[in-house]
Amino acid sequence: MKNYTILTLLLSWTAILSAQTVERKDKETIQQFSERLKPKNSSVTHEVLETKWNAHNVIIALYDQTYVLSFENDPEQQTNHKIIGSIYIQLEKNTYRKTNFGTIDTEGGNPHIESVFFANADKDLTKELVIIASWEQRHYDFNGTLYGTFVFDYDLKSTKTDWKFLDKISSKLDGGCDCYERDGTIRKARFKTAGAVRKELARLGYKQ
Repeated sequence: MKNYTILTLLLSWTAILSAQTVERKDKETIQQFSERLKPKNSSVTHEVLETKWNAHNVIIALYDQTYVLSFENDPEQQTNHKIIGSIYIQLEKNTYRKTNFGTIDTEGGNPHIESVFFANADKDLTKELVIIASWEQRHYDFNGTLYGTFVFDYDLKSTKTDWKFLDKISSKLDGGCDCYERDGTIRKARFKTAGAVRKELARLGYKQ
């Protein structure tokens, strides 16, 4: 019975790993690789990045995915946009573990990616993924550009495929609005570049 249990666990673990891994074809560019694996109703947005994350080779791809709300919530059936992303962590030469992060949704306008980078944003030694997004704002009372910062964490020892959104630190790094109000008030965004976010993380005590 004990051996049967161990075999079952091994088979389950193998199935999990198989579901998480993807193969990169020989001579396939990172752009082609990301395009081939894009989710349904999506297109690659922003530059596909090939970089290192805590000594691991990774490919970061962001996808602009379209969707329509239910007729009850949107009788006009307008097309909405949200950005979702994948980080492909290299395990062997052409084998990658696919992990996912997101979602960055519509916020008065369609989301646009300003910056993607890794930085230390919590107490452990592993760096987190940081994404700065923006949304164009065109309203009766104000217009301009809204900025938001999204911080995601991941544990390589985990069997999960999704990066965890760190809400508290993301809120502290919320960019705000570069906006002009109807009454003449001008608002300035605090965090809209990687440099500004890194500086604030250092001020908060996270060594960069």
